[in-house]
Formats: sequence, structure tokens, C-alpha cells
Amino acid sequence: MYVDATPRTGTAQDLMRVVTRAREIETARSGERLPFKSVARRRWVEPPARLLGMAIAGLAALAPAEAALAWHDFLYRRLAAPRHVPFDAARPEIIRAKELARRVEAETGASPALLALVSHAPVSEELGFLNFELVRHATLALRAVRGRSCRPRLLVAVDSFALDTASLFEEGVYAAYMSASHLGFDRLSLGGGGLRAWPALPWRFSRLLCAGGEAALALAGGVPGTARVLYAAREWARAVRGASPLRPAEARARLGSHPTFRRFFENADPALPRPSRPGLLLEAWLMAGAAGLAGAAPREVAAAALECLAVPGKERPALLADLEKDLARETPRRRRFFRFLAGRVAPRRPIVFLPFVHRVDPPSVEPREAWAWRQGEDGGERAGRLVEEVFT
Repeated sequence: MYVDATPRTGTAQDLMRVVTRAREIETARSGERLPFKSVARRRWVEPPARLLGMAIAGLAALAPAEAALAWHDFLYRRLAAPRHVPFDAARPEIIRAKELARRVEAETGASPALLALVSHAPVSEELGFLNFELVRHATLALRAVRGRSCRPRLLVAVDSFALDTASLFEEGVYAAYMSASHLGFDRLSLGGGGLRAWPALPWRFSRLLCAGGEAALALAGGVPGTARVLYAAREWARAVRGASPLRPAEARARLGSHPTFRRFFENADPALPRPSRPGLLLEAWLMAGAAGLAGAAPREVAAAALECLAVPGKERPALLADLEKDLARETPRRRRFFRFLAGRVAPRRPIVFLPFVHRVDPPSVEPREAWAWRQGEDGGERAGRLVEEVFT
């Protein structure tokens, strides 16, 4: 089974342990057999695999952009085989996105960054191929909308948790290749090997977009369970802290005295993180609640958190409703992500967003209407509402 043996750092990175622990429990309960990856095998198998991945990335960098895109298309078609969804560059949504990009460039005098946002299909034998098709369609659409040769980059996790179903050799090759050729990042290691380091991701991502590049990512950040725990619960915790009148020391004291929190802390799985900082401690508690590891329902944990932080009573119903809405969705609204784009990228470069969603009956991939940000005209709230409308 998968076991996260990453050393604890005392930082926000440790919160990933809630996600990985939930996966360990699910794997043990289901009887799923994952590839065995011992420390000794990693020592001998992983280095040559990574060298091979870096070599492939080097060859891809030397190849013409069109050839690299054709290779990427071939690879993802093979990964999705024997099923695939034909890509149609003449779809009205793609044509209108291309027209939008040209209009934005004419209005601003700058070629816009292109960002494809895709949904995350279920990871199952029947529907798993859709995840490869979503990425394939997104990269082909980025090329069609750009209207000239380009090298779309994929923002993907390359840590052992994301690749737990791959063999150790496959993991090493994929992680090295995606880190060098794309925007691969390791959520389980602050060091992570240079470019793979999680703290380096915002800089790499914003630099690409500020230069007018093309990128694609799964907006949910993973399967629904991971998305709800890692993004919905954490973003809600930040909103609660913002609505609280308490100072950090006061919040920590009230957390420690609340019976719901005390019951969780005393009986919690020892593998779960126990941060010392009040903000991270609150996030860990809410994430555990969303993952079903807190010994109480998510709403009970959320209501207790509002009480602990002395959030005014008139604000609590709206906050609880907001959390329940995000926890019910496969793709959280990711408002903090869009605020990052609005603050770091939009003031320097316009952005055109290309959304793609999957359907399960029948299995298909569908482009949705593109939208654009010009210099600083939009923020996270409006983008969150658009995501809510598109990724239903």
C-alpha cells in the first residue's frame, strides 16, 4: 500500500499529510494493490529513471515546437487507448476563443497568456481515459487559439502520492520529464530537487504566463476527495480567520478549550499533522473533517471552528453555506488561485482562459466559452463564480 514517509517540516507542506493519510486508509480498506517502492529500490532504480526522463526532456526541447506537440498528442492518445475523443479545432467555442485572443491583443497591444483549465474525470477503469483526453484537447486547443507554433506547458504533480499507481521506473521517468519540460511540482518535499520544489511553482507559473506563454492544468488539483480537502477546506479556513476578531494567541487558546477540537486532538490519528501555528492548526482540523478523519461530520467541525474563532453570529450561516457548496462540488472555485493570477499576472499580461469539461454519459470532452482578463480588471470572486457556472 501507499505510505507517505516524508519528514515533517513544521510548515504548511505538512498539511498534505491529511490527504495522503486518507489515501492510505482508503487503500487498506479497498484492498487495492499498489506497486511496492522501498527506500532501497528508490536508491537504485530512481536515479537512472530520472536521467532517462531528463534526456527525453532535452530531446523534446531541441525538437521543433510542432514536432513536440505531435509527440505529446501521440503519447496521450496511446495513454488513453483504446478509447479517445476526436478533437475538432473548428468547434464554435475554439473559434470564438481565437477571436477573443486576437481582440484582446488588439486592445492591449500585448499577446495574451493562454491558460486552459480542465476538469478532473473519475480515476476508474471505465472513465480514466478522459483525463488523458482532457489534457490532449487542452494542448491542441492552445495551439489552435494561438494560431502559430507554441509549446504548451502542463502544470502537474510529480510526487510519489500523485504517481502511486505507477511503477518506480515509470515514476522516475515521468517526474524528471515533466519537471524539466513542463511545470512538474512535488507537494511532499520543500526541497524537491530544484524546479520540482513546491515553493518554486508560483514563480515558475507566473513567469511563464507573464511572458505570454501557454499552460494547462486540472483546476480541481486532483480527484474530488483531494480537491475538497486540499483546496475547499483550506480556502474556507482562511476566510474564517479573516472574519475572526481574535488574535492568533487568543484563537489558539479557544481552539484548545473547545470540546469538539479537544476530542479530535486527543483521539486523532498520530499520523496526522499537529502544527503549532494557530492558522495551520485550524486548517489541519478542517481538512481532517473534510477527509472524514476528525471523528465528526464536516459541518460539525466547521460550526465548531466558527465558534472557536468568535466569528459574528450573523456571518456564520453564509460561511457554512459557502463551505457546503464547495464540498459538494468536484471542482472547488479556487478563488485564492485566481486572486494570485489577478495580483501577479494580470497587471503585467492579459490572460485568456479556455475551460474544458468532461461528461460521463456518454464519455466526452467539451470546450466551454473562453473568457479574458485584461490588466487587473477582475479578481478572485468573479472568477470563482465563473468556475461555478462552467465546472458544474
